[in-house]
Amino acid sequence: MKKFLLAAVATLLFANYISAQAYEGILKVKKVEEPAIIMVYNYPADVVENAFKARLADMRLKGDKSKGFLVYSRSIINEVAPTPLDYSFKFDENGKKGKETTTVYMLMKGDNSLSNDPATMARNAKSFLESMMPGVEKSNLVAQIKKQEEVMVKEEKRLKELKDDQSDLEKKLKENETKQQSQQKVIESQRSILADLKKKNN
Repeated sequence: MKKFLLAAVATLLFANYISAQAYEGILKVKKVEEPAIIMVYNYPADVVENAFKARLADMRLKGDKSKGFLVYSRSIINEVAPTPLDYSFKFDENGKKGKETTTVYMLMKGDNSLSNDPATMARNAKSFLESMMPGVEKSNLVAQIKKQEEVMVKEEKRLKELKDDQSDLEKKLKENETKQQSQQKVIESQRSILADLKKKNN
């Protein structure tokens, strides 16, 4: 039984390790198959994309959105290549809400000293995508904090509304109490008049 459990845990860990590895593949762009480095992250697309934007912004790189891609033209990512390249990132989200996965396609183009060594380029690009995992996890934490802050604001607003309702009710109760006291005086006055009238009738 212990051996079975250990094997199951090892299999799970190995599966997670494999899923966290980048690999070489193809992305069809305008009916043309482009070589790409691919990696799957177990987070929503906006979380993953924000992590990439933050990481590349730290490198003082400026990207633009173009036809579904995040594009960094003539940019240097030292982990990949020491010379400028045109980098394009595509973020494809899959899965149900709460269990989203995002496939990132990384495309590289440009004349550089490593063009004749695609194996090195691919290896460097894979390492770069794999090194993004801590940033993606941090981006997800930031997104969760923001979401929780929004929940807090909503719930605090609801509490304020309930307190305002209570204040309005207390005000109405106070007004009602004052009106009751006033009405009681009216009734006592009318009762006195009735009593006087009855005396006269006797």
